Amino acid sequence: MNIRKSKPRGAILEELQKLKTHPRGDELYDIVRRRLPQISLGTVYRNLDLLRRQGRVAAIFCGDFNRYDGDISSHPHFLCRQCKRLWDFEASGIPEKIEPVRDDDVFQVEGHYIVFYGLCDRCPSE
Repeated sequence: MNIRKSKPRGAILEELQKLKTHPRGDELYDIVRRRLPQISLGTVYRNLDLLRRQGRVAAIFCGDFNRYDGDISSHPHFLCRQCKRLWDFEASGIPEKIEPVRDDDVFQVEGHYIVFYGLCDRCPSE
């Protein structure tokens, strides 16, 4: 996929790569808008989708929305099922490379991500 560079796309990627908070698209929009006041929310979402398809950002499904990660290295995350915060998570026993057991032409694995979930220390148990 050969896509020309654009100032908004570059700013979105740069700002996302600075963050460790895994923002939603609207949260990233608020951050990028400080740098590019004329940018629209639609431009942010369109460029996030393009960057995801290019493999330059990760979109992590969090129920009814995505959070975005500028760190595309293989690493697990923890998602609080109550407050929906997401952060990088250190876990032992997870192999660097996970190979599918089934090897056929039904699908082609392009990647994976692991999300642990539960309650964070800020959220009371039910």
